[in-house]
Amino acid sequence: MHNAFSPVHASHLQVQPQYSRRDAWNDLANKEGLSYEVLELSLPPALTESRRFELCRNWYRDSGRSVSLHGAFIDVNPAGSDAALCAESRRRCQQSCELARFLGAQNVVFHSSCFPFLRGEYLERWADICAAFYEELADTWNLNILIENSQDLDAAPLQALMRRTLDPRIGVCLDIGHANYSRMPLEQWFDCLGETIRYLHLSDNHGMFDDHLPLGAGTVDWETADAFWRRTGKEMPVTLEVGGIDGVKASLAFLKEHGYFQKHEEGNGTNDI
Repeated sequence: MHNAFSPVHASHLQVQPQYSRRDAWNDLANKEGLSYEVLELSLPPALTESRRFELCRNWYRDSGRSVSLHGAFIDVNPAGSDAALCAESRRRCQQSCELARFLGAQNVVFHSSCFPFLRGEYLERWADICAAFYEELADTWNLNILIENSQDLDAAPLQALMRRTLDPRIGVCLDIGHANYSRMPLEQWFDCLGETIRYLHLSDNHGMFDDHLPLGAGTVDWETADAFWRRTGKEMPVTLEVGGIDGVKASLAFLKEHGYFQKHEEGNGTNDI
């Protein structure tokens, strides 16, 4: 029997620190009550510099704040048609899950790998293969697996994927910044994906590129994003993907000024998805 989706510290905002400025990030996290979604350990330089990787990994583990991990995503496609490349993608994803367990993280985010300009048989095959693979990851490591819209033009690939899995540990990470440069209005992303949205990434841009600007510095309609988030009625991990620490500080000030993405009042939400 599958365990229910159980985000850790889900009422806390999450950030993606850099080990090189760990003291500053620790100070900010202590001040603001932030948790960590670890990103840099999934980037190729970290994977090839073994000594630095070990230092980073241990610091994130010992921080006690690493509740989520952004898994491997660069050139990763676990449903690819080239057997060798597909096997390497799967190995990278498995490494991410193993790393998450070492860190004490419960949530792992992977990018959707569906080619955006093919549908029909291609999309159905992709969804079938990915659903089985993510279920295997969730079973093996007992983790929550969140699939993020990245190059997706609309919600169809993630809808197809979510229809194929009944495992409550598998859900959608809706990236608001990525939705802003898609072909689908933000409200339709929420409407189409509905209950399967269990995690958010926040960043701003001007509707063309993945700029990772501080919140309020681009064209994202944050009032609408906040309203639809509240409509879900659920606490969920919310990560600021806005570059370095200065972008995080500016984004936190923006959220406080407007009251966006603040914790639900006691009794208005649930973590039982």
